[in-house]
Order: sequence, then C-alpha cells, then structure tokens
Amino acid sequence: MSVNIISTPPNLQAEVNSLLPRLVRSVRAILSLPPPPSADIKPGESSVSLPESFETTSQACHVLVALAHKGQDVYEAVTLEVERAVVAVIKSVSGAGVPGVAWLEKFTIAMEWLDGRISLLRSILADLDTGFVARDPSRLPLRDLCLDIIRKKVYQHGQSISLITEGIREWSKKERANGAQSTGGKLEEDVDMEKTDHRALILRFISVLHIVGYFQSHFLDPYIAHTTDFYTAEAKRLGTSLSPAEYLAHVDRRLNEEHARAKGIMDEPSRKDVLNAAEHTLLPAEITRSLARPGEWILIWFAAAWKVRNIGDIARMYTLYRRVNALDSLRAAFREEMQDCVRNIVTDSSKDDEMVPRLLEEKLFLDRVLIEAFHERPFANTVQDIAKQEEDPESDGQRLFSYAARDAFEKGFLARKRKPAEMIAKFIDHAMRKGQRDEDEETFWRELDSVLGLYRFTQDKDVFRTFYERGLAKRLLLQKSASDALEERVINRLRDGYDPEFGKGNDMFKDIALSRDLLAEYRASKRGGDDKFSAMVLKFSTWPFGKYEGTIGLPPEMSEAIAAFDEFYKLKHKNHKLEWNHSLGTVTLSAQFDSGAKELSVSLYQAVVLLLFQNENKLTYKDILSQSGLKPKDAILTLQSLALGKVRVLVKRPAGRDIGEEDEFLFNVKFEDKRRKIHIPGIQQQETVEETKQIEQAIDLDRQATIDAAIVRIMKGSKKLMDEELKIKTIEALRRHFVPTVQDIKKRIEHLLEREYMDRDEKNHNLYHYVA
Repeated sequence: MSVNIISTPPNLQAEVNSLLPRLVRSVRAILSLPPPPSADIKPGESSVSLPESFETTSQACHVLVALAHKGQDVYEAVTLEVERAVVAVIKSVSGAGVPGVAWLEKFTIAMEWLDGRISLLRSILADLDTGFVARDPSRLPLRDLCLDIIRKKVYQHGQSISLITEGIREWSKKERANGAQSTGGKLEEDVDMEKTDHRALILRFISVLHIVGYFQSHFLDPYIAHTTDFYTAEAKRLGTSLSPAEYLAHVDRRLNEEHARAKGIMDEPSRKDVLNAAEHTLLPAEITRSLARPGEWILIWFAAAWKVRNIGDIARMYTLYRRVNALDSLRAAFREEMQDCVRNIVTDSSKDDEMVPRLLEEKLFLDRVLIEAFHERPFANTVQDIAKQEEDPESDGQRLFSYAARDAFEKGFLARKRKPAEMIAKFIDHAMRKGQRDEDEETFWRELDSVLGLYRFTQDKDVFRTFYERGLAKRLLLQKSASDALEERVINRLRDGYDPEFGKGNDMFKDIALSRDLLAEYRASKRGGDDKFSAMVLKFSTWPFGKYEGTIGLPPEMSEAIAAFDEFYKLKHKNHKLEWNHSLGTVTLSAQFDSGAKELSVSLYQAVVLLLFQNENKLTYKDILSQSGLKPKDAILTLQSLALGKVRVLVKRPAGRDIGEEDEFLFNVKFEDKRRKIHIPGIQQQETVEETKQIEQAIDLDRQATIDAAIVRIMKGSKKLMDEELKIKTIEALRRHFVPTVQDIKKRIEHLLEREYMDRDEKNHNLYHYVA
C-alpha cells in the first residue's frame, strides 16, 4: 500500500503517525487568537501563519479518518483544541478590564471571530463528519461539538453571564434614558431608530446568541427584567407627580419607543413579550383599574382633546385604553362628551340659526375621529347604506364607537324635542332657495346628504315633514326655488334614502303644472292676453296652508283682474269656489326716484301700502291702516319692512323701530341703489315666531288624531289589550312619525274611552275592550 498525499516515506506507519500531531498544530493555529480587531482583520480571519496549508490539513484528516481509521483520535484531539481555544478567548475578553457595553462589544467581536474559525475548521475537517461522526448518531458533528463547548465554557460560566447581563442593562438604560429625547414623543414610524447608539452592536450580539440558542436566556430575559425594573421605578416616580392625562400620554410615548426599539432588533413574538412587560409595569393594576372605572378626569381629558380637535390625543387614549382592556370606559366618556356637545348646541336658543351648521361641523369631526382614532367606519345615513352595514357580519363588533356616537346624537336631540327637526328643515329650505350656484353637483349632493344624515337622529319625523313641506310650498308659490327639477330630485332622495313616509311633494308639483296650464288657457281666452296677472289654483288638501283670514284693500285694477279670473274659473268649474290667499301674493312695481326709475319686487301687502303714495307724499299710520284694509299686525310688519329694513323706500317720522298711531311715513324720493331691479324682503322674525307657534299647534292636533287612529286600529285588531301592552304597541306603530310620550297616550286613551271607542274591563281596570 502506498500513500501519495504528503510524501512517500519508506515507513508508511511512521508517516501516518506523524499526521495527527501535524493536524493538531494546524487546528491550533487556526484557532489562535487574532490581534486586537482592526479594519484589516474581519471576523473569521487571523494573522497567525499556518504550519500547513488548508489543503494539506484537509488531506491529512482524510488519511487519518478514512484510511488509517483514527477518527476517534482526531475527534478527541480537535475537541481538546477547541476547548483550549474557547477558554483562551473568554479569558482574553474577560481580562480586558472594560465593563458594560464596551465589554459586550469585545465579547461580540470575539464570538464572531470564533464562529468564523469554527466554520473554517468544519470545512477543512469535513471528512471527520462524513467519515467518522456519521457512523455513530451519538456523536456530535464538528460544528455542534464546538457550539456545545462554547455553551459550557462561555455561556454557562457565571462571570460571562454577569458581564453579559451588565452590558445589556447598561445599553438598555442608556437607550431609555435618551429615548424620549430621541423620539420627541413621535409615533414609531416617524422615528429613525437606526441612529440610536450601539443598535448595530446589539443586533450582532443577538445574532451570536441565536447561533448558540441562548437568545432567550442571555438577552431577552435580562432585557425584560431590566425593562420591568426600569419602568417600575419610573411609574412610581411619575405616577404621583403627573396628572392622569399627562401620565398616560407619557406611557403612550414610552410604549411607542419600546415598540420601535424592539422592532429594530427582535422578531414579533419577542417584541410582544417586551411590550407586555412594559405595559404591565407602566400601567400597574391600580392604574388599570382606575382606567376601567369611568371617572371625572377621563371626561375632562377627553373633553379637552375634543374641544381643540386633537385627534392625536384621542387616538392615544384609544390605544392606551385598548391595551388595558378598558375601552368600555373610554366609550362611555366618548358618548357622554358627544351627548353634551350635541345637547349644548341644540339647547342654545340664542343661536338657533347656527344650530345645523354647528351640528354638521361636529359630525364632520366625529367622522374623522371614528376613522383616524377609533379605526371604525362612520355610521350610515341612507336606508340603503344601513341595510348594507346590517348585512356585514363584522358591523356590530367593529363599530361600537359608531353606535355610541349615534346614541349620543339621538339623546342630545331629545334635550329640545322638535326644534332640531324644525331647524334641519329650515336649513334645507335655505339651501334649496340658493341652489347649486357655483358648487359642482357632487359637492351639492354630498352637503345635502350630510344635512339629511342629521335628520336620522330626530324622533320628530312629522315635525320635519311639516316644516319641509311648508318651505317647499312657499318656494314653489313665490318662485324662490332654484329649479323644480332640483326640488323633485331632492324629494325623491329624501323619500328613497331617508324617510319612506315622506309624501306630499309630488302632489304639489302636479298642482303647479295644472295651474300653469290653466293660466295659459286663461290668457289665451282674453283679447290680447294679460301677461301681467298670474294666479295659482291649488287644492287645500295638498298644500300646508289653512284658510286665509287676512283682510286687504286691493287697488281697483287688481280687484278687476281677480274678478275676471274668478269668472273664467267658474265657467270652467261650476261647482268649485276659489278662496284667495293674498298673504302669498307678489307684485312688481315701477317706482320713480330722484336717482332714476327702479323696478321693485315686493309682496302684495307691500305693494298695497306703496301704491297709497301715488297721490300722497305723506301718510300717518292710521291713514295707511284704514286705506289698506290690513290688520294692525300685518300693517306694522309691512311698514317696518319698507321703512326700517335694508331697502328703505319709505321714511318714518319720528325715527325708531316702534310704530305709533300718529307716526308719519313719506315716500323716500332720495332713495339710491345701483341696481335697477330691487327685491324688498319682508321682516320675517315676528311673523315666523307666530307662524311657528301655529305650526306647532297644528302638529299637536295632528298628533292627537294620529295617536287616536293608531289606538283604535290596534284595538280593532286585538279586541282586548292590557294597558302596558297597548302603550308599547302604540309607540311602536307611530315610531316612523314621532315617539309619543306615555302621558300623551294615556290622555288619548281616556279620550277614546269617553267617546266609547273602547271600554275598561269591569273587573280589571288595566284591561281594555274594543267597542265595534
């Protein structure tokens, strides 16, 4: 047998015996300590010269293991050399005389170098694994053998554990001490945590620990322990010196820092462990319990954030309360604050005209809070959107704050029943008079939907319908609407998306169309036509106006025009009678001033008063009252609009808002205005107050009749019912229109008992019987 690997000596056995010492010397050289780290020497490299080349050493291992069957000798020799090298490495690091992070850095460099040497040794001595270790499963492969030695000699050594723990503690303490300054309270995604000192070193150190499987015991556990110690002391120090709101803001900032720090160096499970430790330490049981209990300070904190529109603070609250499973407490504070805001707006009677814009502003911010802070979708407005949300299986569980907000709005509206519904209708009336103007169609409908969204919160649907229908009627009759087509589209949207019970609008449009046809026919029937006169013939049942009870002395030409139309109508409809409502009439007058001729657009009442000055320069209030035929209330309002409003075509003497019987009025020939066509609005405030009272009285009467009809219908179907059950069924039957009070229902039950629509049971006075 001849071996041609190293040389060809005459004595083969002697040659084989010399291979093992030479291999050991090479292994020892490979595992020799490098000089202090420098830019020229990387982990795994060494400046020590080798007695044999890597190839020669590898061939020697092959001969000893595969041919000479001395694998056990090589295995034991390599084990001793690795143990010697590991001990030497740890001694050199431990004897460096630098504690803390500085020692951790030297240790990491040494372990990286050692790992590089082991990897090199494994590749050179590959035959040891394949030719010897592989035949006996009880033996450790060379790399696993080396790592096992490192674990026992380094990571299980008391001094090493102590120095590692000290290094981690020093690093984490510096990080946390500078954390608030480095983040400035920003959220984690806004912080460049790579700039933190020693972060790269810790990443390398963790990689070294993962190699030997000691990340949990030698980094994570000490790190969590220091996290607990650090924040326990901080919670004790700041928990009493800061207000609850300030402390929770601090906690949020700290947890963001911890999350960013852990995200940079750990995997997800480890991050959770660290964050859990930080949360439970910063938010101990007593603080968590205080969060879970609704308290005044929570309301104050939330109210302060809401008042200044600070979504960041609100989002921070949400995150903290979610962490401690106290969202119910936060939701209660949110609901109470929202309810207070809505209640304050609704009950502020001095700002009724601003009620809807203020509610819209509140709702707009609320939607942002739901999306950006609470991560929920705002509640739906239209019937269709509500149906879609109800089909969503995640809707209820994921929209608890949305439901709380809806509940707050509904209860806030109840603080002043009827008024929100009235003001929403009047706001839409103003918007419809204005029309789209310069707005694009999408913006107009989006704003309209926002207003109609408020309508969903009111229980007084009948109040809204009444005021909306009255406003619509005035817009149509006084031609104040932007367009009939737009009006019809809005009514359809209102009925289809928000209130299926909304009804009368379409009938009004039919009346208007028929009136226009009738007027065209009337004009065609007269010689030469009379396009100065216009009349609308309307059905009492369709329009929300009662019988006209005013008085007025019309000029002869107006009376003649009315009489002519009346005669024409009677010839066409013999059994019909016209009732003229002059309170809604409009007139266009030509007036001559010193500044020139003007065209005045006025009400019929204003026209009658102004025409009195055709032949008179000056008239007293008594003169005007007697000659116009107006009632005193109507005369005063009309004179105020002409002499005290923005457009003053009359002059009052003496000056002042109150009008006395001897006050004089003069035609203002000095009146000036750049416009040729001028509209003189009537003074509406006092009239609106009285009109509103009349509408409310009409609503009360309608409600009484509606409750009566509902009770009779329920009793007719049930034949007999207990008192409580009848009340519940009545409320449920009327909910789409309004929610009657129990007291109102009691009164109507007594009324129906008196009228013998139903009877009390002789034995049980709480049981009612229907009387056919």
